Amino acid sequence: MTEFETATIAFQNASLWAAYTQAGIAGLVGLVQCLLIAYGLRLMQRSNADRQRQADLAEKRHEESMLALHQQGEALRQQGRALETLIERTAPR
Repeated sequence: MTEFETATIAFQNASLWAAYTQAGIAGLVGLVQCLLIAYGLRLMQRSNADRQRQADLAEKRHEESMLALHQQGEALRQQGRALETLIERTAPR
């Protein structure tokens, strides 16, 4: 074999290893990207669950407030009827 043939074979081997290395690095970068996307999706899922819990809590508080307002309204109606009865009893005839 001549020096040129030996150098050509060495260059081809080096090029082949460079191609393998480049493919490996590209695969690794792709894997890291997939992991980052999966992590981001997981964070979004957690945030959505937290938002849903907050919405459920707000709905429960709203229902409790509406019940309290209804009870307060009923108490005021009873008080109004009691005052009407008192006025009727104490009014001059």
